Amino acid sequence: MFDVIVIGAGIAGATCASKVSKFASTLLIEAKEEGNIPMTTNVFPEHNCPFLPEEINWQDKSLFPSSHIKTNFLGYKEEGIINSEEFGAPLGNISHTEKLIEALLQIIENQDGTIKYGEKVSHVSRKSDSIQIDTNQGNTYSGKVLVIATGSHSFQLQKSLGFEVPESYNAILTHFYGDEDLLNENIPYDYIYHINPNISNKGPFFINKSKERIYTGYLGNKGETPEQMNQKLERILNNYQRIQPFFKGLKRDSKTIVAKVSKNVIKRLVKDRALVLGEAGGLCTDFFYEGMLCGVSSADIASKTIKPLLENNSNFTSYDLENYELELKRILLNNYFKNGTASEYLFYNTKGSSLKTLWDTYARLVNTNERLRREIWEAYRMQDLENYQLSRTRWAGERLFAMLPTLTKLSLGTKFFRALFK
Repeated sequence: MFDVIVIGAGIAGATCASKVSKFASTLLIEAKEEGNIPMTTNVFPEHNCPFLPEEINWQDKSLFPSSHIKTNFLGYKEEGIINSEEFGAPLGNISHTEKLIEALLQIIENQDGTIKYGEKVSHVSRKSDSIQIDTNQGNTYSGKVLVIATGSHSFQLQKSLGFEVPESYNAILTHFYGDEDLLNENIPYDYIYHINPNISNKGPFFINKSKERIYTGYLGNKGETPEQMNQKLERILNNYQRIQPFFKGLKRDSKTIVAKVSKNVIKRLVKDRALVLGEAGGLCTDFFYEGMLCGVSSADIASKTIKPLLENNSNFTSYDLENYELELKRILLNNYFKNGTASEYLFYNTKGSSLKTLWDTYARLVNTNERLRREIWEAYRMQDLENYQLSRTRWAGERLFAMLPTLTKLSLGTKFFRALFK
């Protein structure tokens, strides 16, 4: 019998297994075949770093090929640019996340953890002293505690154990490639965030730039099919003049992926002998969509919760595991996690010309207000997320409202008031 069974080898599951395998017999089960990790290029803020295993070198260019220096909150006419050189240190790194996950998997193997690829969980049952997993390969595994880190791929496993299911949406994602000179000429930023309700009323159109590749896409509207999203992406890339110059002369990947993204945290993340990590539990921040932060932080907190319970021969009841939820709330959910809630409510519930005015005004505020730029830079880098002050968000909202034209203030005044209490 294993001490810990982790289901899912994405960023949350691989991080958790790399940590618990230091002190516990660990089994990691992944449905994909070995070596079949999807290529992704992610913004990886400095505040993610403390949650990674110590074996991961923040300066390793094979994992983090470039620093995150510049962000552009791209308006319709304005550009809200944060250049971290103004404040003396990068916002973080850009990760080649498939390489990062490979490094985490290697740590697990180095610590005598067991990884089973190409196996899907077909049934889970609780016993008096364990939890039992049956797979589609005809194998049965037992463990003292189960960690569910299946992301947004399928919620059948957690539903069978009595967990709720978070809201999920389709996201369409693809890579482009080019030499460094062309990439830097096209895109003098590392991250671009653009709001346009004609693209999505759920999230931004984004561009993440790394060495010789960029990653781009958007979150689909509820009910949009993969085919409709593919057609829309073609129209954006071919016809949307605000976006087109960034892709000039670049080679597009032959693969376009439609994947699920989950958000809105489920009420309970622990049950007897089971807990849920990352997007499987709806752990993804509003507005900024920091799924990576939520994945690595929940993995770290789960590891720290499990260790003393194993040492004390716990029965891993929901009461025993409750510290996972309490620490997750203290470190992430009570403060930092809420910093995008008001922004999401405001920007994604405003339509038409008012939204264009609002978003351009925000971009102009970023460009003209040194304090706002500094506070965004600090939020990317802070190592004590539990001490994030939500008063920063309210202050930024007040400054934004003050900059709006009078007619826009009249039409959006009630929304701003409501957003302050989100």
